[in-house]
Amino acid sequence: MNSDHITDILRTAGFTVPREGVEEARSRSGARVLGRRITDSGAESLWRSLLAARESTGFHPLLSSMPPSVLVTGQPTEPDLFDERAVTAPREIVAEITEAALADCLRYAEDETEEEQWQADFDPERLAREISSEPESGRITSFRPDWLCLVESGTGCSVPGLLPGYPYAPSWTHGPEGRPMLDSDHAAFLHTWHDRFEAELLYVSDRALMLDVARPPQQRLAVAEAAIEQFAYCPDGQDTTSWANRWTRSGTWQFLWD
Repeated sequence: MNSDHITDILRTAGFTVPREGVEEARSRSGARVLGRRITDSGAESLWRSLLAARESTGFHPLLSSMPPSVLVTGQPTEPDLFDERAVTAPREIVAEITEAALADCLRYAEDETEEEQWQADFDPERLAREISSEPESGRITSFRPDWLCLVESGTGCSVPGLLPGYPYAPSWTHGPEGRPMLDSDHAAFLHTWHDRFEAELLYVSDRALMLDVARPPQQRLAVAEAAIEQFAYCPDGQDTTSWANRWTRSGTWQFLWD
């Protein structure tokens, strides 16, 4: 795909701009990343237009607070370490991280009562019984994308491996044996959620990630299972019940790491 073709795609999505208005960078993996400054108005609509064209363009659209030149400069937590199961067997990684998250919660529990509560929080069948019949109104932190980017990838799930270091989860300690979050961990969660719920990567900043979820779970057990995974992926001061009641059933999932 040449630069003129990229410009045509952007114009189709509403960018009536000259080629000079498009910034281009290349990631360590060799993937091209293109971007154009945008305003809040119509950003998601433009993203959806480009998502619909992804199969023909070979580029995944991504809203971000950062330009391509910054997105490609992130530092992976563990250089050159990417667990290929993120693509071939993502649920294995998700299960390992979820088990490690429970182990961490139990390790720091103050008494048997708190231990029992954590066990219940991580038991899908028990959690399912605690879920409200109707989802609560969960607050989504407003985000202001400054850039609409195109990442050379046929899927949004693969983007974390192409743009290592984003998002950065400095306070995350739920990895097996206490390891930090890897880029392949992000990819594993995104892959399994895409397969089950048609979740697509919408937005990335230095410490935030948002997904557009076409088919969020609605049945109690499925909601409980997903909420446990969401908590393991990003505790964010919440618990599994809060995830299940406020956000899991919604069409937008937001994750923030302090």
